[in-house]
Amino acid sequence: MNSTNPISIYQVTRQLLAILLSVLLLPLAQLDLYAQGPPPPPPYAPLEAVQLDQLVSPIALYPDSLVAQILTASTYPDQVGQANNWLHQNAGLPPDQLAGMADTMPWDPSVKALTAFPSVLDNLARNYGWASQLGNAYYNQPADVMNAVQATRFQAQQAGILASTPQQRVYVDAGSVVIVPVNPGLVYVPYYNPWRIWGPTFVAYPGYALLLPPRGVVLGLGIGFAVGISIGLFGRFGWGFGAWAPNWHGGVVLYNHGAYYSRSVTVYNHGHFGGYNRGVFEREGRGVPGGFHASVARADFGRPEAGRAFGRPGGVAAGRPEARAAERPGAARPEARPAAAARPEARPAAARPAERQAPARAEAPRAAAPRANEGHAPAARSAAPAAHGGEKEKR
Repeated sequence: MNSTNPISIYQVTRQLLAILLSVLLLPLAQLDLYAQGPPPPPPYAPLEAVQLDQLVSPIALYPDSLVAQILTASTYPDQVGQANNWLHQNAGLPPDQLAGMADTMPWDPSVKALTAFPSVLDNLARNYGWASQLGNAYYNQPADVMNAVQATRFQAQQAGILASTPQQRVYVDAGSVVIVPVNPGLVYVPYYNPWRIWGPTFVAYPGYALLLPPRGVVLGLGIGFAVGISIGLFGRFGWGFGAWAPNWHGGVVLYNHGAYYSRSVTVYNHGHFGGYNRGVFEREGRGVPGGFHASVARADFGRPEAGRAFGRPGGVAAGRPEARAAERPGAARPEARPAAAARPEARPAAARPAERQAPARAEAPRAAAPRANEGHAPAARSAAPAAHGGEKEKR
């Protein structure tokens, strides 16, 4: 009997240890049931002038409306990839059929619009990292990105590289360098090497793959053009080429004359559009060409509490419910202010600030800018966004 006592004590001890261990591990198991996913990504780090120049240089010399489409579409990099694959799969279809099919796709209007420009869509999809970072920069620093495009255009124009051609017109409107097609129904996509055209100060974006130009286009230090793209078949949809314009004086893309804020959930800090503008081109420094004068925009642009549209007093508040409701189907638009009061170019030249004057190489703008809803590039309208009502929401 004495020989069994040690065995009994051993068994009891094991059972007690097992019970104790279960009690200790139970809270840890419960915590695992309610464990959270991976931590959120770090906050967006605002970019400085040199970094912004590097990001926008591959598209800065594109026509205005195409730049507006690209900036917005780059906030939807996954949709860009889907649209590019779809376009490759249906490359043999006639343009009118492609346009009709694209209209039914669940993509952002800016992505649908890029289906008219296969080479541009392919470049964005192949350079996913660059395109995603461009989208993050535009989403968080829209005014800074717009000024970066203008600064690189200004520098190219001063160097004699950017000038009017048979394919596109280049002129200065209210201090901004504007690029529009000569024929509003025929758009030429310029081809150039962004890491050579501005010289050694522009370092290639890491991993950026420069696509070969089309056959017959020879690139040196200048700009080449391939065959023009007819946009008439795509223009009959509300998301066509003429529906888009960059607002150079406010820092946000215009879509059918209204401010269009990205609703993408793939960008950093979703929900704070324009919350990181820094005004980096409003002061001298690296990446800011000498003699360049940036359009000033408020740092709190895009926030509802700012109470101003496009960073200017007197506009419709970007975040007010009545502004959003005014842009919904069937709702009445707010009355536009008189053109003379809204447009800086309506004032006599002597009354404009010095930075609004055209650089020495500028051409005289046309007497009347084309209307965006007629399939033209609405360049001149971008100077007076507040006259066109509130924001266009993405659905």
